[in-house]
Amino acid sequence: MNTPILQAANIPPENVRIFIINDPSINAFVAGGMNIFFHTGLILKADTPEMLMGVMAHETGHISGAHLSQLRTASQDATMGALISYVLGAAALLGGSSDVGGAIMSAGQNTSMRQLLSHYRGNEQQADQAGISYLEANQISPKGMLDMFELLRRNEKQHIGANDPYLRTHPLTTDRIAAMRSAVTKSTLTNQSPSKEIQQAHARMVAKLYAFLNPFEQTMQRYPASDQSEAGYLARSVAYFRRFDRANAIKEIDQLISQSPDAYAYDMKGQILFENGDINGALLAYKEAVSQAPNNPLLLTDLGKAYVSLDQYPQAIKVLERAARQSNPSSATQRYLAIAYGRSGKIGMSNLALAKEAALQNKPDDILRYAAKAKEELTGNASALLQVEDLIADAQRLKKKEAEKDDIF
Repeated sequence: MNTPILQAANIPPENVRIFIINDPSINAFVAGGMNIFFHTGLILKADTPEMLMGVMAHETGHISGAHLSQLRTASQDATMGALISYVLGAAALLGGSSDVGGAIMSAGQNTSMRQLLSHYRGNEQQADQAGISYLEANQISPKGMLDMFELLRRNEKQHIGANDPYLRTHPLTTDRIAAMRSAVTKSTLTNQSPSKEIQQAHARMVAKLYAFLNPFEQTMQRYPASDQSEAGYLARSVAYFRRFDRANAIKEIDQLISQSPDAYAYDMKGQILFENGDINGALLAYKEAVSQAPNNPLLLTDLGKAYVSLDQYPQAIKVLERAARQSNPSSATQRYLAIAYGRSGKIGMSNLALAKEAALQNKPDDILRYAAKAKEELTGNASALLQVEDLIADAQRLKKKEAEKDDIF
């Protein structure tokens, strides 16, 4: 779903990382550069794939508009304004005029905060407009974005906050709905539906997430045995898996595979078998998953994990190195690589992998510790040593940024 939207914004999809946060609230945001975060509450309450695509398009608008860097500058200005007003207020207080001093501090901080929040409101409006253009570039109706705004408005009553519109970090939902409704009215794609494949992928994603987050009884009530859709089989498989009922979990996932033998169905089967101790069975399932999606770093990592568990370290290293070369590898990839290297006697490479794992987790002290050990062991490996030096430089930059933050606050 995300790739065509990112491409419409001229953003390389491999540069963007998407995270799911286990939080029931309806929310999504961009942070730390090109990282998009979705709350599980938003995913589960998005009734259609168009609604989720609308959110994706909106957050992509924040990235393409460089809103994070703008807000960073604005927040620094607002902080400086608050500090200046605080100093002036303190001077007035020391001069004996306590009432005047308090008024200066309050007014200065309030004005600075309003200036900062005005950037938020402007950015949200710009992201809405950019999002509409990305959707229409992909022949996707903007109605999903409107439906999401309507959902937000229905849930707005649950939030308690100030009535002052200047203290809202987003434009008023009613204003945004009016602007979006106008865009939908003008669009020629209002009644355009996504492909059957996208609808099924969305339904399966929601079913899997729902089954992992909710009790067995709730999942079975929402996805009863009479539901013979792909989503139904997947949800029941996860529900039985979480109940440690391997037989029924495999029965349901095999039904899904008979309908849709894709990489992700086989990966789920691999997870069920792996966590029930059938590593050889899991290996076969993971191999099939990778054969269908050969460049997926998560699937490659699962296959590498199975090889590690079977003490097949050369195969594990080959697969995990391949996973690490893909865009956006996970820290788990480096963790399993470290194990495979270590058990193969390649201690320097093991420490290098641990340093890379620490880098993916933004742990500069661990980066430096493992990089130093790797440097001692890899004296004859020029390519690896270059990676070590890059990691050390990155860690030092991270520590410098942390020190600068401490100095400011």
